[in-house]
Amino acid sequence: MNKLRQTSLIVLLPSVLFIVFIILQGSVFLLDYDKKQHQLYIESEQDIKGLAGQLQTSLSNSLMRLEKARAQDFVSTAALNENVKTVAVVDNNQQVVLSNNFREKYMFAKLQLERYEGQLLDRVINQNEIVVKYFEDSKELVVYAPLQMISKGNSLNRKFNGVIFIRYSLTSAYSELMHDSLFMLINFSLILLVTMALFVYFINRSLVLPLKRLAQSVNITDITNQPKIQQSGLGEVGLLQRAFANLITDVSNNINQLAASEERWLYAINAARDGVWDWDVVAGQVYYSNQWKEMLGYQQESISNDILEWESRIHPDDVFQVTDDLGSHFSGRTSFFESTHRIKCNNEEYLWVLSRGQTVSWDTEGNPLRVIGTITDVSPYKKSHEQAKAEVQLDKITELPNQVQLVSYISKEIIRLQNKKLQGALITLDCEQFKLAGQYQSDELLYLIARRLERNKLSPDFVCHKQGAVFVIVLPDLHACPEQAAELTLTFIKKLDVALTLPFEINNKELTLSFIFGITLFPVEDIKPDELLEQSSEAMKAENSQFGNISFYSKNIREKLHLKHSLRAKIQKGLENEEFSLFFQQRVDIDGNLVGIEALCHWQHGQQGWIDSTDFLPVAEESGLIIPLGDWVIRHAFLELQGWIKQGLPKYFKTLSMNVSPKQLLQQEFITSLEKYLLETGIDANLIELEITETVLVSHTELVINKLNELRKLGFKFAIDDFGTGYSSFSYLSVLPVSTLKIDQSFIVNLLQQENQQVIVSAIINMGKSLNLDIVAEGIDNVDQLDFLIDKGCNQFQGALIGEPLSAYDFQHILLNETVKPKS
Repeated sequence: MNKLRQTSLIVLLPSVLFIVFIILQGSVFLLDYDKKQHQLYIESEQDIKGLAGQLQTSLSNSLMRLEKARAQDFVSTAALNENVKTVAVVDNNQQVVLSNNFREKYMFAKLQLERYEGQLLDRVINQNEIVVKYFEDSKELVVYAPLQMISKGNSLNRKFNGVIFIRYSLTSAYSELMHDSLFMLINFSLILLVTMALFVYFINRSLVLPLKRLAQSVNITDITNQPKIQQSGLGEVGLLQRAFANLITDVSNNINQLAASEERWLYAINAARDGVWDWDVVAGQVYYSNQWKEMLGYQQESISNDILEWESRIHPDDVFQVTDDLGSHFSGRTSFFESTHRIKCNNEEYLWVLSRGQTVSWDTEGNPLRVIGTITDVSPYKKSHEQAKAEVQLDKITELPNQVQLVSYISKEIIRLQNKKLQGALITLDCEQFKLAGQYQSDELLYLIARRLERNKLSPDFVCHKQGAVFVIVLPDLHACPEQAAELTLTFIKKLDVALTLPFEINNKELTLSFIFGITLFPVEDIKPDELLEQSSEAMKAENSQFGNISFYSKNIREKLHLKHSLRAKIQKGLENEEFSLFFQQRVDIDGNLVGIEALCHWQHGQQGWIDSTDFLPVAEESGLIIPLGDWVIRHAFLELQGWIKQGLPKYFKTLSMNVSPKQLLQQEFITSLEKYLLETGIDANLIELEITETVLVSHTELVINKLNELRKLGFKFAIDDFGTGYSSFSYLSVLPVSTLKIDQSFIVNLLQQENQQVIVSAIINMGKSLNLDIVAEGIDNVDQLDFLIDKGCNQFQGALIGEPLSAYDFQHILLNETVKPKS
């Protein structure tokens, strides 16, 4: 950096201008070249399309008249253009009929024609369109044009139609374009060099030499001997010379005034009660006045001039605030440094001080060099201020924070929750009978309500008395998802409502109260504390709430919670009314043999019709209704299998699989209920495969392993469902009695389009094969996916291509068709 400052302007200015010119000219050159290249491409595409159109007409007429030699002439003539690499006619059998290269004739087009793509043949013929493709690596255009090769009377017979294939190179055209562009750039650069030489000469004569003479004539070290400055420069240089002459005169006069001012300042310091400090930031040294040291109870020689003498004594809780205040001043956000903090005295007690200061010297990069300030004992003021603040922010009746403290707390919570990307809730509650409670001593009742609220809150919650019988509760750090945050808030309020409805005892009499609750979630963009309080108050006054005495401000949240709670009730009623039914989806092996089926739960609601399982199963899982619903699925699946066994199972059938939710698996009675159904139906447990998710394995590994081993002793088999979407780990695969991995259909849907999906699926199959597991691919809906999976070694398949889920009645017909009757 110092070398750069010492560089002469005669070098620096032309260099900067030259660099700027090079950057700008280079950018213009690249943009112009790109534009011309694009234009060249468009023109070339139009030319080759025109050539294809001419050949369509001439070749079609010749071939329909069976003048094949004439058609060959047209092809050879079209290839005379140096940029045309290949002209060929390919019939619908992918055979080259005509070509400018005779050795390619009557050969298979895919093998002989470079850049030829056979899959485009049907598209060009059927849709009767010209297809143009561009290959960036070789700078080539390839055109496929439909060609009518027989008379129009037989035109419906597409096997006599073909395509014209033209391969056109843009390499020479692009090279010529680059050559022209570079020639123009060189011309501009030569003009620049001549201009730069003239500019350097002018700068040296009019600016650099006068400034150099000015620098040599000024001698700041001997300010008393004022130098004679030449003032004959032109324009701004002359102004600068005259300004320097005036400056030297002013500096000489001000030095004497400054000396007198410093003397007066020293007298003022000695007479003041405040301590003075003078900080050399770079050296880390501070001058502490005697008053500064005496204020902390130290003798003059007891404290050195190190900055740590101050920093080490700041109270740990105040260090961040002092640092932040200093940072605000050093960054220019505040004109003065000002901080109120505690500092440790010689007697180990802390003293509240007010420290003020200002930077008086900066370096060339804007960093502070010297800061001067004072320190004042403000302990008496701070003590009285804190006492007044406590009186202002505390409600005397309930001994809870009042609305002043509430607003301050909400303001800080809004910022904190925004940074953490979490949702909180503000709850306003009011006692409906409070106005009638005068005879029960309302102040005492408010105190009892406050104590009950405190007992039922969690540690980080904030409880405040607003006015009358209105209280406010702030729940922080609920959840990142607003719906989940609302659900947690609703659960908290329901428990709190139960606690508040218990009788209050006043003067040996019991009083039962009821409360209404209004909820608003935050933070919301640009929301203020007063607006949040207003929202929760509005929600509290809402009528016809879906949750009785509890209302949400947000209509969206309210509706979503209502739908979820409504769906819970419908699931419960659906179980009572037997609205659920089982559907079964086939699972086949490589040879297409039926080796298993998966039981799926479907729900036909009386009014809404079929409800998708992705809508009701998550709600059932969350609410715990998955336990009775899952038990219903297992029981009915056992009964269906019992009937199929009696009529005879197919020869290769070996598995009825069904999903088991985490909550269902972790139930203590789960194994007992399975044993019960085995006894009732007489089914061999080896025919049952229970599908579990990866999540439950990670969260309850030891418990799950023990439970699965118990079930394995009974004969049950296990599959890991949706493998690859969770926390796949070799560790639990090695210790669990798992027999099957099911590849999730999310990996199958784009299997042929995404190479990374192919890599993942191949890895899962190889891993499963190495562990001697069956690999089932879900969601197969086309033959190409099936072929790929077979090629990679997958041995079982499931999906729309194999068979859609069927009702028990429809599925029975499939079993009857494939059944091999047991020998008598």
